[in-house]
Amino acid sequence: MPPRSRVAHILVYHVISTLLVSTGGFTLFAMFPLIARLRFGAGDWQTAMVTAAVPTLLLASIFWSELLRRISPARYLVIHWLTAMLPIAFIAGARNFEHLLICYIVASAGFGGWSPVNGILLKRFYKDSTRGRAYGVLNAAQLIGGMATVWVIGRWQTGDPDAFRIFLPGVVLIQGLGVAILIRLATITEDRTPAAPSEKRPWSGVLAPVIHMHRTLRADRNFLRYEAAFMTYGAGFMICEVLLPVLVTDKLHLNYEEFAERAVVAQRLGMLALALPMGWVMDRIGATRTSGLSFAWLGLYPILLLLATGPNGLTAASALFGFAMAGVVVGWMLGPVALAPSPEKVPHYVAIHATLVGFRGILFQGLGMLLYRMSGSFTWPLALASFAFVAGAWQMWKLHGRMRGSPPPQNFKT
Repeated sequence: MPPRSRVAHILVYHVISTLLVSTGGFTLFAMFPLIARLRFGAGDWQTAMVTAAVPTLLLASIFWSELLRRISPARYLVIHWLTAMLPIAFIAGARNFEHLLICYIVASAGFGGWSPVNGILLKRFYKDSTRGRAYGVLNAAQLIGGMATVWVIGRWQTGDPDAFRIFLPGVVLIQGLGVAILIRLATITEDRTPAAPSEKRPWSGVLAPVIHMHRTLRADRNFLRYEAAFMTYGAGFMICEVLLPVLVTDKLHLNYEEFAERAVVAQRLGMLALALPMGWVMDRIGATRTSGLSFAWLGLYPILLLLATGPNGLTAASALFGFAMAGVVVGWMLGPVALAPSPEKVPHYVAIHATLVGFRGILFQGLGMLLYRMSGSFTWPLALASFAFVAGAWQMWKLHGRMRGSPPPQNFKT
């Protein structure tokens, strides 16, 4: 672990890198469903393909984790930029929905590689006792960069439906600068001590990561229960995610600028307001209670969406969503980092966590859209989403009670 003065130096550059990289990422991805609907005429199921792409292709995280076992984080980050960010620039030349979707799917598959390397760098850069607060600072930087980008994009895209052809290549170049800084940090903090030789699995065994995922979940019951609670919460999240672009365009009739400000920016402002406090809370009460409290608050989000009749109602729902998600984000990233029995297991645990998001994307975005199309109403799917959030909170609180009396997991082989 670097000395305190060096950690502060690392954090400064880590924040700068995060600001640059966050010009894209999930915040920019949030605008693509609206671009697909309003610029390319995507229908409900086509919109669902866009909203489901990022979470579903987090299934690839377990395979990205296998690549990270074999190469340095610095080399890995170069590959990540080429696969997750560069394809976004090619959307600038899209002439139809199919072209947009292909580029978007490629980028989404690459984006699945972020969580494993992010987890191992957080473990390398910061102590266990301060990692929550450091991540809170980084999360705040990500939110600020993302909000600024979406605010500009929303106004620009409203005035010029083809504005995405200009700003997307620029965003990708800015992200490249952020990745370059992160590569430098990964290089200067690299452990130069010769490592013990590790088992090299042949690339032909492409199912090995999935097999080891099952083995890990079976061996570490607390981690299994943590993932089960996140799966339940994820049902609610994915249903809301797939229905939001439809609700915004068909029920509320908002444009790019209104959506950017009333939904995306309002969400990020709510998250920003509690980003640092939730990092402090995480360090004090742990990932399970932090996540459980946040899941419970999220139970109100689908209800507020149902009650929304205009921009103000959407703003209220989005702000509440942001407040609650500030805790979820911390628990999502740092829970697997804390539960991993050793630093070497962190990428594997984080990759499992991200991969299971993919299953949630496949199952519950499709379920949410199916319920909406069959009933012709937002009521039933959003009611189910509210129930899922509350049920996930209950599971987390049950897990906290179990963990208080259980021994830490052994450093089993994966």
